[in-house]
Amino acid sequence: MGIPIGAFAGANQFVTDANTDQSVSVPPKFALGTVTDTSDGGTLIYVKALSELSQYAACAVYADGTAQMLTTTIAATCKRVAWAQVSVPSGWFAWLQAGGVFKGNLAANCDDNVPLYTTATPGVLDDTTVSGGLVGGVTSTLTISNATAVTLLGARAPFIVSGATPT
Repeated sequence: MGIPIGAFAGANQFVTDANTDQSVSVPPKFALGTVTDTSDGGTLIYVKALSELSQYAACAVYADGTAQMLTTTIAATCKRVAWAQVSVPSGWFAWLQAGGVFKGNLAANCDDNVPLYTTATPGVLDDTTVSGGLVGGVTSTLTISNATAVTLLGARAPFIVSGATPT
């Protein structure tokens, strides 16, 4: 897992920007949707959680810089994907990992070095083919038997591949 570099070197994908007093509106520290690079060739995206984002969850990132945990249903309308490296409470701000080397939640019996797809379980990917749910540009580095978080390798900007699923 790389460290942020460049103009946003203060970004940290392992902490959230807390809004501990929900009775007041806390402004974000960065513009929502801001992107910065990491030292391992990855990318971080600054978002506001629409609902809780579980640690290592695959998340859909909308054009307005908001995010929620990814499912096959959500993948039909949102194509940008990033991963929460810490739990993010609803309404809080955080940097999500969108490429490089990071951890992500996979379903049981998922093979390594294969395409990954969305599931009905929020934030979890699997190697079972789902039409319209292929997450392009990311793969796992380990075959697993139990559902768990594993190290993933991601291209600079993983995304949901639209159209027919390749065979």
